[in-house]
Amino acid sequence: MPIGTAVGRTDDVVARIEAIALKQPEIASIYAQSGAIDSVDGASAGSAASHIGQIILELTPVETRDRTSGEISQAIQDELGEVPEAKSIRMEGISGGPGGPALNFTISGEPGSPLGEAVQRVKDVLGQYEGVYSISDDADSGKREVRYTLRDGASELGFTRANLGRQIQGMVFGLEPFTFAGDREDVKVRVTTNDRVRRSLAQLEQQFVFTPDGRAVPLTEVALIEESETDATVRRLDRNRAISVTAEVNRDVANPDTVAAAASPAIETALADLNGVRLIPRGRQKDIQDSFESLPIGMAVAAGLIYVVLAWLFGSFTQPLIVMMAIPFATIGMIWGHMILGYSMTFLSLIGFIALAGVVVNDSLIFMEFFNEERRKGLTVRAAGIAAGQARVRAILLTTVTTVLGLTPLMLEQSFQAKFLVPMAITIAFGLLSATGIILLTLPSLLMVLDDLAHVARIAWTGRVGMPRHNPFIPDPELELLDHPERVADASR
Repeated sequence: MPIGTAVGRTDDVVARIEAIALKQPEIASIYAQSGAIDSVDGASAGSAASHIGQIILELTPVETRDRTSGEISQAIQDELGEVPEAKSIRMEGISGGPGGPALNFTISGEPGSPLGEAVQRVKDVLGQYEGVYSISDDADSGKREVRYTLRDGASELGFTRANLGRQIQGMVFGLEPFTFAGDREDVKVRVTTNDRVRRSLAQLEQQFVFTPDGRAVPLTEVALIEESETDATVRRLDRNRAISVTAEVNRDVANPDTVAAAASPAIETALADLNGVRLIPRGRQKDIQDSFESLPIGMAVAAGLIYVVLAWLFGSFTQPLIVMMAIPFATIGMIWGHMILGYSMTFLSLIGFIALAGVVVNDSLIFMEFFNEERRKGLTVRAAGIAAGQARVRAILLTTVTTVLGLTPLMLEQSFQAKFLVPMAITIAFGLLSATGIILLTLPSLLMVLDDLAHVARIAWTGRVGMPRHNPFIPDPELELLDHPERVADASR
């Protein structure tokens, strides 16, 4: 509610929302309070003020209801409609991952910068996107106040802001000149002006203040008095004033991350002509950005370790690269798996892809090891590739099928606890399925392409077009015999 709203009016709105929530059959229990907000996850301390309220709705288990939490929230919002007396109403579910409002943009400005206009421009940009609602900011205006400013020449009479403030404070709140000990507690003596003076701004303006040497001077002659409105809270970031603009997104209409990615450039363009104002990523968008920044590092480390192990196993620098080519092809199954089962790709889906990288290599490893055995027997690349595919297709399929069947119960699980892990299981299972089919087709082709490239490089290096293709598993003396057929005839004789 607006700053300064009585707790009774706040409770009226809370009670209205509570009555609508009680009509929903999926609500198991309700906890409502007016004048305070508690932290549900314990990550931050609660706050108390007359203009805020909180309702916590506990839903029945997901297995026993037909509607999702998002559908229930939307039903409550539709029945509630517009609440003109409220400044903002935000509904969110408690879930894993970054929390907070769906959209959060922080505007920071240097002293004197047009922060108010910048905040309004951000709101205008967000209001253009479909599905975005409950747009608000944390620049709450506080109660009205009276400000006293020293006039020019007041300091010559000995007045300072400190002693003038103490005298005005004494007029309004009184002074405590003495405290004496009572029977059970100390008793403070407070000297005040009468209520007629303390409760009237006009009477306060007619009062006298005293110079350090005891002379009485009219207050209006040494101080400029003006009414103003203060900020309820002043937030700073890097010593500059900062205001956060938040909004919610209807997930049935738009994706919050897509809206945030599209709105950020538009907001920066809208603020380009305002000097001293800058957009700072904060909140949920900042948490997601930080999380995704660590994924490429983890993927690079995993790929590097896989390459080192394969290079040591095969004794080659090129064959590990061919084996690892199966990893990018696994993204096809990962994407199609989420589309077929109707799940959105989450952060855990990408974590699962890093794990999938190690699993996919297993099928390629089985093929490559048998291929090298056939090459040691003297077969050509083409013949060795066909033989490896025929001999190892059953082992590759069994490796894939057992892994997929092991993950199937998790993918089909409908319990609330398993919902977080289902995207990871989909990534591994469907990614492995697509990679397996592609491995049996593309891996032999890549081996032949590598052999062609090596042959072209050898011709370019030696200038001999008719050289036979080098087999690294045949010793050099045998290669010399292959280069000179006449020597083979002499050796046979």
